[in-house]
Amino acid sequence: MKVILSRKGFDSTAGGKPSPILPDDTLLSLPIPETNSIRKYSDLRYGGNTYEDIITQLGGKCGGGSCHLDPDIRQDIYDAPAGWKPAFGQHGIPQKTLHNAGVGQGDLFLLFGWFRRTEHGADGKLRYKRGAGDGIHIIFGYLQIGKIVTGEEIAKYRWHPHAHMETDDNCLYIPSDKLSWDSTKQGYGVFQYDKRLVLTKDGMSKSCWNLPDFFKGLKITGLRSDSWQPDSQGGKYCRLADKQGQEFVIEESPDVETWAKSLING
Repeated sequence: MKVILSRKGFDSTAGGKPSPILPDDTLLSLPIPETNSIRKYSDLRYGGNTYEDIITQLGGKCGGGSCHLDPDIRQDIYDAPAGWKPAFGQHGIPQKTLHNAGVGQGDLFLLFGWFRRTEHGADGKLRYKRGAGDGIHIIFGYLQIGKIVTGEEIAKYRWHPHAHMETDDNCLYIPSDKLSWDSTKQGYGVFQYDKRLVLTKDGMSKSCWNLPDFFKGLKITGLRSDSWQPDSQGGKYCRLADKQGQEFVIEESPDVETWAKSLING
């Protein structure tokens, strides 16, 4: 089983602010703005507020109000049509990265993004928590591939933004019904905040990751060979050289597989 660390949600360019760690520890990944998309921020709701309300309170950018809801894996945030299925789409260079790495059925996406802790101010509005820094990279969800959809079949998933794209390399990843190693869990899901899900090394910028030692000898597509840097305590951390990289495919390893499964199983 290959494990892919897949970057999603708001970043410094798209949206301009971190996605919120809500006061109840929800990791609410905010979809990036997209012109004339099928979905609007005002369509999406969580905790009694629209995503548009949440973004406005945090000082983020909604663009023209439309968004690219992808991955679409959090249930009940909008009025989904009958037959809705969770899905994650990709195309362009990121899809080429996945294809060339041989990503396929049974492989596991660990979805991560830029997050920052939030709180409610005296006026009741959501705000970033003071002293919480610039934010950190956190794994907020997962999807084990059950089916890969290409070509004309993508149009059947009309609720997903990739069903409305006209590119030759357009692709949808549909999760398995259940995890291959645990039939009690769905093949996709989202997490509440847990320290184990944090990628960023304490006290460092968000793109400096504190991965377990067994990652150091593995090939990770999307990372340069000089990504591992020494820290002041004599250890090493992984620095993302390409801040816009999206798909980081990790060489197959029993240790990585055990690590990934432990994040999902709790």
